[in-house]
Amino acid sequence: MIDNNKLILNFKSRIGIFCCLTIIGMFISGFLAQIIAFIWGESSTTLRISTVIQNLLFFISPAIIIALFITKLPADFLQLRKTPTLKSVILTILIIVLSIPAMNYIIYYNESVVLPESLSGLESSLKALEESSRRQINILLGEPTFGGLILSILIVGVLTGLGEELFFRGALQNILRTRPMNPHCAIWITAIIFSALHFQFYGFIPRILIGAFFGYLVLWSGSIWLPIFAHALNNTLVVISMWFVNRGIMTTDINKVGITVSAIDWMMVVVSVIATIIVIIVLRKELLLNNR
Repeated sequence: MIDNNKLILNFKSRIGIFCCLTIIGMFISGFLAQIIAFIWGESSTTLRISTVIQNLLFFISPAIIIALFITKLPADFLQLRKTPTLKSVILTILIIVLSIPAMNYIIYYNESVVLPESLSGLESSLKALEESSRRQINILLGEPTFGGLILSILIVGVLTGLGEELFFRGALQNILRTRPMNPHCAIWITAIIFSALHFQFYGFIPRILIGAFFGYLVLWSGSIWLPIFAHALNNTLVVISMWFVNRGIMTTDINKVGITVSAIDWMMVVVSVIATIIVIIVLRKELLLNNR
């Protein structure tokens, strides 16, 4: 529960300042990324530097600054004090792994969306944006060396997980909850904004779902560290999978599991959905018990 008595300014001022900080961070990080790309070109190194800058200036800085600005207890506001139990971490790992086939299936159908003929121009723009994003990800994660893999895990996995969770769940979701607002509304609004700011229409629905899951982890646990861990783990699995596939060590991309039309894959998706829901229920009970 967010204690409004310990916060400075009213809700409109809080959200307004946060939006201003976000826009400033977005502008500065985007400007620096353009300069870096102009000087050194588009490579895995420049994209890594740009990703670090984006996380520091666009995500982490606004979250920390707004917390410092509106309360004398910024760590409490961002929910940084509590640490998750080992059992909750293990259950979270299980959920991330078990949900892979189901999430891949949702992603597959989201990517299959066809807009009406009247919106063909918009559809072409969205697909071009998606292809540009996919190309940048391939460059960012395409370095075949083991050192490149470690850097990708640290930047795309750990730093991005930390930065985005501090921004979306630590700052934005908690600011919305100071309105006061039904926590479920705050979670889903934040998840929608989280997905929209990735500017990937063909991954919009699955990203909303995983964003909502991260939001509920904060609500149930009272700690931002569990969603940070879950987010970092999710990204890291993608990084490692792409690295193994690019090296020819693994023939099946983890992002392709469960998306064919075979009976085995259908069964895998059904089992994935049921198992994920069961473990989420168990995790919720565990987190609420520990958070009393």
